[in-house]
Amino acid sequence: MAFMKKTRLYLIDIDLHYLEQTFQYLSATRDVEVVGYAVDAAQAQLQIARLDPDCIVLGLALRSCYGLALLRILRAIPSQPALIVCTAFPSETAMRMCRDVGADMFLSKPVTMADLHACIVETAQAKRRALAEKRALEDGQASPSPTVRIRYALLHANVAPRLFGFSCLAEALYLLWDNERLLHNMRRNLYPRLAETLSTTPENVERNMRTAIRRACGAGEGALSNRVFLLRMLRKLREDEARRQDALAIHPHGDLIG
Repeated sequence: MAFMKKTRLYLIDIDLHYLEQTFQYLSATRDVEVVGYAVDAAQAQLQIARLDPDCIVLGLALRSCYGLALLRILRAIPSQPALIVCTAFPSETAMRMCRDVGADMFLSKPVTMADLHACIVETAQAKRRALAEKRALEDGQASPSPTVRIRYALLHANVAPRLFGFSCLAEALYLLWDNERLLHNMRRNLYPRLAETLSTTPENVERNMRTAIRRACGAGEGALSNRVFLLRMLRKLREDEARRQDALAIHPHGDLIG
């Protein structure tokens, strides 16, 4: 049996009882190792520097430091751990600010322990894949595949990878990258192709996309349509790719990554 690398996790939250409960639950899983937890941001920074976790879950309300300020500090860690914000005070503004600072995922309490566990494992794995791809590019060994770029863009947009809608959106963007015309009359063009690939129905594809987008955007942008979300993501992917190509043209040996 192949050895399964555990995700080394650090927890930060102002609620000590919540931390203890979460520690007990996640420590009993086979794929997560909780290496530490703290209610105080200053103490957390010292321990994180020593423990070097793969993933950090933090709240926005903390002792000695606001969570967003701590998030900026953690984002600068060279090893680039996956960062998941989990807060009982969600808002569209807070979600947007966390994304801008560099959070990989945003969860709203209450969240079940099973869902938290799945999010930690999937987000950490996706982050590891993205970092490995980036290192390969920096070493001049490979260019980032469309699949990796698309998955990472969806993660950054706060789309939960455990949802079936994540797979629907990822596959849709992969198809749209080469044929944006599929966005015209999606029920006739895009949804049937996705349904065939994912072994489901066009109606199920449309519904699960809508659910994933609604959860990612929050209540403030709940009416965002599948088409508008896909178009925004596609434009962002094209802009990122253009910047990467410009950077490689200037530094062809991988000295600068866009």
